[in-house]
Amino acid sequence: MIDFRRHPKLKQLARNLHILETGDCLNDLMNHAVKSVKEILRNWDIESIEDLRMVLADTLSVKVELIESDQDVERLAQKYSHVMGHFRRILRAEFLKADTEGLLVDNPRPGKGGRDYLAIVDSRGTRRARANFTIWHELAHLLLYPRKQLVLSGFRRSPTAEAKDKDPIESAVDQIAGKLAFWEPLFKPRLLDAAGGVLSFRAIEKAQSDVVPEASLYSACLASVKLWRSPAVFLTASVFAKKDGTASCLRIRGMVANEPAREAGCKLRKSMRVPMNSAISNAYNDGTGRLHTGAENQGGWEISGQGPLPSLPWCVQALRRGQFVYALLTLDRVSTRELS
Repeated sequence: MIDFRRHPKLKQLARNLHILETGDCLNDLMNHAVKSVKEILRNWDIESIEDLRMVLADTLSVKVELIESDQDVERLAQKYSHVMGHFRRILRAEFLKADTEGLLVDNPRPGKGGRDYLAIVDSRGTRRARANFTIWHELAHLLLYPRKQLVLSGFRRSPTAEAKDKDPIESAVDQIAGKLAFWEPLFKPRLLDAAGGVLSFRAIEKAQSDVVPEASLYSACLASVKLWRSPAVFLTASVFAKKDGTASCLRIRGMVANEPAREAGCKLRKSMRVPMNSAISNAYNDGTGRLHTGAENQGGWEISGQGPLPSLPWCVQALRRGQFVYALLTLDRVSTRELS
């Protein structure tokens, strides 16, 4: 992911929100969003992530509708035909012909008791796991654009993963959505209790099941690594070739290292070749999806033409999910046998 911390678009957005700049505008915007949510919650007692979502949707004047079958497209087209012209044609084009995950629709005439915005999210089949995060993404957008006319004209599509990686605004919104979907005051205590001092897939799945059962393991891992105080990295790996035509092999597809990991000297990065003797490679070659663990060293990874990375010992956990491997790297003092 590109480093957007000082991107001009984010700086301008921070100025529009009258945020005092610290030099890291991405972090400034995230803190602004969290502060805004805490202000909203001052008059509410929430006990679950679902409570939080309902309160935010109500405060931001958003009606959320899920598409759980093709028939829901027609139902919503009829129910909200007043929102804009050719609404049925738009919904059919976006959800039946195209591959749109969600729409945030401006409702210029909400009427008594109505909402200013309509969020329509695809929750059919394999989209169900992503629907939860798509909702949070749209709510996060509105936290950064309090003036309605600045958000959209008509409607906006939920961005693709590629767009989120390349667009500074979408990237910032996605990171804020991650904070909301795993609201720290609710999720972190459960994670710490389940972990018992050692971050693991088992602990993450337990906390996710207790607090955010509708979320994916992928998003739970991202949130957990960011909340963890000790060095931790979450990465995904799959077989692909680099853009320069380098032969296909198992490489890092995406990764997030928390600040303690970067300070400890983590130098792993996207597109790096996974060593053949790594637990990550073993997990990829294991079609059963079982957990693989290992005590490994960052020095076993190499950058083409530059040689091995600096030495740094990691406790590695990896398991295969479809065509991807999910891997957790931590510096926790624990035997890998305890994780198996």
